[in-house]
Amino acid sequence: MSWSLARKVSAALIAILVCTMMVTALFGFFKFQDVMSELVRSRYSFVAFTIKQKVEDSLNLGFALRQLRQVQETIELEKARDEQVQGIEIYDAKGEILFNSDRGRIGASVPENWLLPLSLTNLQPFAFLDEDSNVVGLPLVNSLGKVEGAVVLLYPTGYVERELGPMLWRLAGEIAGLVVVFSLLAVVVASIALGAVRRRLHAMEHALLLAPGAEAPLDDVATVNEFDGHFGEFVAKTREAVEHIKASTDEVERLDRLA
Repeated sequence: MSWSLARKVSAALIAILVCTMMVTALFGFFKFQDVMSELVRSRYSFVAFTIKQKVEDSLNLGFALRQLRQVQETIELEKARDEQVQGIEIYDAKGEILFNSDRGRIGASVPENWLLPLSLTNLQPFAFLDEDSNVVGLPLVNSLGKVEGAVVLLYPTGYVERELGPMLWRLAGEIAGLVVVFSLLAVVVASIALGAVRRRLHAMEHALLLAPGAEAPLDDVATVNEFDGHFGEFVAKTREAVEHIKASTDEVERLDRLA
């Protein structure tokens, strides 16, 4: 089945729209995922920073880190406020866990890579991946500039993916709806805008394919005249010339037979 000009133009426009929206949505999604991950990391870094401020205020009063018993209650309260927080730990410069939202881990040692940020001269917030958890942490420094330890917060690695999943499906539905609406509009607009062109081309095709000596349909001639007033005259003169040539050829053949 041959497609009309309007259908071909509509199909091309729809294909271009779909490809453009898919590429744009793909890049937009990954960019949004990066931004979302950074926002989540900043959010939990702020929680860790709040705990860090409270601990360092006590350290500046001259208390040792392991003597701050009220810190245990603080981290348990912070964990209870957000169900996505898997754990909050405070460990000293040697890696011993002094306070933990899971009291069963108090006294255990943290992985060695957790101590690397404490050995740097430029103490900055740090973040890394630990098995199935994301870890954000901040060094604890007293008023003399000595590193006493660090506070870290753990949250699930799949948190961002779980949040983005429904949003991705909603975005896909909106894109599909937009494509359907645009497809209908493209078909309607192309049919209206290219209708005259299609009729003219159809009339030209029929006029050029007419056998010599045949009469052109009145509808086709009228359509051709709408397209170009001289085209009908050209077709008529061409047909007349062909008829004269055919008549001359027949006359020559007749004279040849008589000779």
